Order: sequence, then C-alpha cells, then structure tokens
Amino acid sequence: MVLDDTSYRSSWPWKAAGILCLALLNAIWIAATDFRFDYPSLTSLVGMTALLAVVGTFYRTKRPNARFEILCAETAFLLTFSANAAVTSYLVTSLNLPLIDDHLIAFDRMVGFDWEAYVGFVNARPAIGTVSSLLYITTLSQVALAVLVLGLTGPLKSAGRFVSAVALSAIACIVVSGLLPAGGALATIAPGPEFFGANAPVVDLAYKQTFFDLRSGAERLISLDQPRGLIAFPSYHCTLSVLLILACWPLRILRWPVFVINVLIILTTPIDGGHHLADAFGGIAVALLAWKATSGRIRLGRTQPVPAT
Repeated sequence: MVLDDTSYRSSWPWKAAGILCLALLNAIWIAATDFRFDYPSLTSLVGMTALLAVVGTFYRTKRPNARFEILCAETAFLLTFSANAAVTSYLVTSLNLPLIDDHLIAFDRMVGFDWEAYVGFVNARPAIGTVSSLLYITTLSQVALAVLVLGLTGPLKSAGRFVSAVALSAIACIVVSGLLPAGGALATIAPGPEFFGANAPVVDLAYKQTFFDLRSGAERLISLDQPRGLIAFPSYHCTLSVLLILACWPLRILRWPVFVINVLIILTTPIDGGHHLADAFGGIAVALLAWKATSGRIRLGRTQPVPAT
C-alpha cells in the first residue's frame, strides 16, 4: 500500500526523542546512585527492536506498505519505551517519600468501599477468583493486539495515537506514584494467608515486597528479565483498560468485547492488583487526560472508515 500522505510519521521523531531523554535520565540516575543495572537483560529487547527496525525500513523503502511500516515502528517504540519506563519506575520508587495509603483508604470509606469485604467475597468463591485472575493478566496482551489490529485495519494514525496515549499515561502514573507513593490496599492492610483461602490473586504480599525493598534500599538491582509492576496509585492497569476501550471503540467487531472485558478488569484491580478503589479512579482520570492530549477527544466516536488499500 503506497500512500502520498505520510503524516502518520509525524510523531515518530518526538517519540524517539522521548525515549532518548528517558534513557539518559535513567543512566544518569543509576550512575549517580548505588543502583546496578543488569545489562544482559537488554539482549532480547535489542534483538527484537533491531529486527523491527530492519523490517520497518524494508516496508518503507523497498516495498512501501504504510500499514506494515506503522506496525513495526509503533511496536518498536512501545517495546523500548516500556523497558525504559520500567527502569524509571524502579528509580522513582526509591525516593521513599511518605506513603499516602491512609488518605486513599479514607477516600474509599467515604464512598462506601470496603476492600476487605469486596475481596473477601471473591476469596470465598474461588471460581470467581480464577476468572478474575485470568482477566487481569490479559491487559498487556490486549495492548499488543490493539496495536496490531489498529495498525493493520484502523485509520493510519490510530495505532500511533494509542501508543502515544499509553506512553504519556505511563509517564504520568510514574511521576504521580513517585511523588504520591502508595503500597496499595493489600500491602497496607496485609491480611493473613487465611484471608485468601483457596484464592490465589496475581499480586500477593511477596510480589509487593520489591516495592518496599526499593524504598528501604534493600533492593538495588534493576533487571528487565522479570520487571515488577510497582505503581499502586494511580492504577496503570485501569489506565490501560480505559485506553483500550477508547482506542477500539471505532472498530465495530471489537467495540463491545473490549468494553466488557476491560470494565471487568477494572473491577478486578482491588482483587488481583491489591488496589484501593481510589487507585482505579486515579487510573481512569489519567487515561482520559492522556487520550485527550494525544487524540484531541475523549468522547467515544463513531466508527471511522478504513482507508482503501
């Protein structure tokens, strides 16, 4: 598919500059502190990004195909950005600023939400807990699938806008989580093992320990092999769910399945992410602001026509 309109590339220099700035910030921060970085853990990322760059260049110069070029470029950006953002999240967690969990619990109580009762209801019904966990772990796969579908079938700029929103919202969540850190409802309440019964949530107290080790200085190795999600407030899981709904809404075949699945995922965040309800509200707000900033509209729009190929 050869198109004269190449405006879909307009954001790529800014995205590349953003990754460079983030990588530079991480490198300076690590060099100036006692953090250590596991450089061999970069191997898979470098290899995959290089492959995408080669394939993308082929479809830009040798056999022009805008959709394949977009798919390669946006996927490469998402991979490299995500790796750098994960490192930044580790670094800002080490700032060890005062936790705000008491305020988040107070908010939950004000709106009538009882974390222990909500999660306890699911714990007493392990089948619901299993479904909840299965839904919760689909988010990253959905993001990858959305980039694929939007890149191949959506308007030419749709994949780029989605990826930009994902990146911008990640930066926002990282900054907020560094300045207003929270351990989450699970880590704050810290119920005993008997509370969960036969239910095994995705995020448990052992998973949350990395967050506290970074704050105390006990953990100073950063590796991309098994990065941990550290952000409690705002919930980045909820942010991604809202962005997926907004990005996929114009695609009739995906509109309602994506909507239903991601509304359910938002409901699972206190269960499998150990989040306060306030975390979910914060994540939703971040998503709406990021979508507005990157695409110029928040409202769910009508189905958009797919350019002729």
